[in-house]
Amino acid sequence: MATQEGRVLVVDDEAPIRTLLASVLAANGYEAITTPDARRAMLEARSQAFAAAIVDVRMPGTGGIELSRSLRAGDPDLPVIIITGYADSGTAREAIRLGAYDYITKPFDLNDVVFSLARAIERRALLVENREYRKDLEAKVEQRTRDLSEAMARLEGSLRDIQAAHIESIFVLSRVTELNDEYTGNHIRRVSRYCAEIARRLGCSPEFVEQITYSSPMHDIGKISIPSNILGKPGKLTSEEFEVVKQHTVNGARILEGIPFLSLACEIALSHHERFDGTGYPNALRGGQIPLTGRIVAVADVFDALISRRPYKEPYSFEQSIEIMSKESGKHFDPQVLGAFLGIRDNIRQIAAELSDGEEPPDAARGREGDSPLFCSAAFGAPEGRKGDCPLFFEEVPA
Repeated sequence: MATQEGRVLVVDDEAPIRTLLASVLAANGYEAITTPDARRAMLEARSQAFAAAIVDVRMPGTGGIELSRSLRAGDPDLPVIIITGYADSGTAREAIRLGAYDYITKPFDLNDVVFSLARAIERRALLVENREYRKDLEAKVEQRTRDLSEAMARLEGSLRDIQAAHIESIFVLSRVTELNDEYTGNHIRRVSRYCAEIARRLGCSPEFVEQITYSSPMHDIGKISIPSNILGKPGKLTSEEFEVVKQHTVNGARILEGIPFLSLACEIALSHHERFDGTGYPNALRGGQIPLTGRIVAVADVFDALISRRPYKEPYSFEQSIEIMSKESGKHFDPQVLGAFLGIRDNIRQIAAELSDGEEPPDAARGREGDSPLFCSAAFGAPEGRKGDCPLFFEEVPA
C-alpha cells in the first residue's frame, strides 16, 4: 500500500488505543503525536502543524465533535477522522456533517484506519495545492491585469498622440492651399467646427462627427492646382478662368484618393460644390445623390465665405449671411442640413468669433461699396455681375 509521510494527531482517552494507533501509523510511515484529551490536543495543534487528526468521540471533558470543530477552526484544511463505538455512529455521522472527514467504528480494522488516513491526507494535499494554485493564478491574473491596464494606458496615450499628430497633419496639409490663397486665414478651422456642430444637430453618430471634423479641412486642398493669379484676382473672372477654378474639386479628390483614412476627405473635396437642385459642379448631382458630407460642408463653406474678406468682396454681417443662406434652402442647400445649421446659429456665431481672422466681428454689415450685398461669388470666384454665371448668385435685398 502506498504511504504518505505526515504528522498525525491521535486523541483518545484510552492508552492502549493510542499506543496501537501510534504503532500502526509509524509502521506506515507516519509520525503519531498522541494525547489523552482535548486540552492537550489543542496545545499540540497550536505548537505544530498536522497532516490529519484521529479523534475519539467520547472523552472526559471536551468531546471529539467539539474538539474537531476547534481543530478545524485553527486549520480549516485539517481532515479529522472520528473514532466511535457502534452506539455512537449517529453522533459520528453528525460530526461528518459538521466537517469531519470520516468516521470509524470500534472495534476497527487497522487497515481501514490507514486507508482512510491516506485518503484524508491526500485530499488535504489536493485542497492545499488547489488553493495555492488559485492564489498563484489570481496573483498572475492580477499582475497581468495591471500589466494590461498599464499597456492599454500607454497605448491609449500613444493613440491620442498619433491622433493629435494626425489631426495636426491634416490641418498642415490643408494649409497648403494658403500658398495660393492668402485670404483663407482660419477658414479651414472654422469650417471644421461648423461641420461638427451641424453633424451633431443632425443626430449623426459620434464617429461620423469625429470623421467630418478631421476631414472637412481638406475640402479645398485642390486649390493648390489653381494659379494664384486666378485665386487672388480682385475683379471678375472670365468664363475660362471660372472653369479652371471648378477643377479644384476634381484635383482635390485626385490628391486624396487611394489613402484609406482620407476617403471621407476625398468625398468632401469632390462634392462640396454640388448644389441640392442639381446645378452645382463638378458632376451636377442632385438631392440625396450628393453625399451627406458634401451637403454639410457646402453649408459651412459658403457661410464662412460670406462672413470673410476675399479679394473680390468685403465680409458680410452675420445676420446678412444668415438671410442669404436661408433663401437658398432647397436650391443650393439641403433643407434639412440648412435647418440644422440655422438651429444652432448661436453656436456658429461663437465659433466665428473665437476663430476670427482679426477683422471686425461678422455682425457689422460691410458689403463692398457699389456692389449688391447679396451678390455672392464669395465661395466660388465666379464671373461677377451675371446672374446664372455665379453658382451662388442671389436676388438683391436692402444692404
